[in-house]
Parts: sequence; C-alpha cells; structure tokens
Amino acid sequence: MLPEDDVVRVPAVPDSPKPYTLNHPERIKQFPLEKRLLVETASPDSINRQWRHELDHDAESVFWLFLFWAVGAQPVQGDNTKVSTFTWASLTGNVPYRNSFLEFLARHGRAVSDIINPNYKPLLPLLSDLAAILVVDRHWLDDSDTRNNPEYAPEAFQRLILKFILENADKEFMTEKVTLEFRRVEGLTSSLGLPSTSSSQFYAENILKRPLPEPPKQQTKRRRIANEMTRAY
Repeated sequence: MLPEDDVVRVPAVPDSPKPYTLNHPERIKQFPLEKRLLVETASPDSINRQWRHELDHDAESVFWLFLFWAVGAQPVQGDNTKVSTFTWASLTGNVPYRNSFLEFLARHGRAVSDIINPNYKPLLPLLSDLAAILVVDRHWLDDSDTRNNPEYAPEAFQRLILKFILENADKEFMTEKVTLEFRRVEGLTSSLGLPSTSSSQFYAENILKRPLPEPPKQQTKRRRIANEMTRAY
C-alpha cells in the first residue's frame, strides 16, 4: 500500500453539457458518469505496463500552454499585477516543482487568486478542474476503469471547457482585451513574453540565485509501479 501522503483523489468523470450530449451520444456512452475515486494503492493491472506517448499526454501539453497564457495575461483595463516568484519558479522549475504545482492547483487553485491577474479570477475553477484530471496517473487504475483510457483526458477537457464557455459566455472577463505584453515577474525587469533564450537567461540570472520556494509536499506524478502487487479502491 502506498504511504498515506500518496493517496490519490481521482475526480469524477465530468458531466456533459446538453448540446454535447445530444450531438455526441457515442462519446457519452464510451465515457459515462463515474463517481470520484480514492486510490490508496495502484491496480494490479499496472504491473509491467510499458510507458509510451499517448493522446492524454498531448492534452497535458495543451493544459500547460493554457496555464502559461492565463498566468501571463494582463488586461488592457485594470491593475497591472506581477507574477509571484513562487508561481514563476513552479512553472519554469524542474519536474518535481511542476508536479507539485499541478497538485496545488488541483486541490487549492480555486482559492488562490494571486496565480493570475484578478480580472481573470473566474478562470481559476476551470484551471483547478483541468489540473485535477491530470494529477492522477491513469496507469494506477484498473484496465476496466473509464478513466484509464488514452482518450479520457481529452474527453474530460472538452466537457469541462465547453461547460465553462456556456456558463460564462456573457461574462465581461470573457471578452476583456489583453495587452500584447505578458505580466512581469516579481524581481525581474522583463515580461513573460520574451523569446525563450532571453527568458531562460533572466530566469537563471535572477531567480536561480535565490533559494526556490519549497513546493508542497505532494506526490511525484507519472511514477511507474512495476514490481509490487497493488490494487485501487
């Protein structure tokens, strides 16, 4: 059994907005509603599974691009806030920092308003829900579980994003213009919109000279369990 700190909370399969349900009944049948799941030990089906790049990894790439945009977005009208050192270090640091940040967003993202500009605070629940889909490694689940399918993460993303758009289509923040320059980072003189080489140079010269904030003590994502018999609850 995994240590208590490594218990994984698998979100329920998201509900489907009515337009999506009516137009894609085959997807609803393939991914029916499921209750949330608490995983204390990995499924015995995970024994000797081989890792390979699959569709759900592409969905994760989309999430990180969306998150980077949301962190950097600065409205034309409103306060010019800065990106915190913790957020920037979590986004651009090593894998454990990014994994911890993902877990942090999934569990606390709805209540932490300083990750993005206050004008876009309504985006936080969506970011949190998307992060929660990615936190659990689907290979910990039984083969028969709906969520252990390479197509599941993209399906869940489609439902969550469409639901968010339908519920917020008439909200002011959805059409608020953003500046061409991304938000600046605390302690740096440049914005997030610099070319990658310059961004890396600023990061190395300014952030890495300081002790990085300690990430939350959460599990490392994408662990592979191959040689111990385990099971999922």
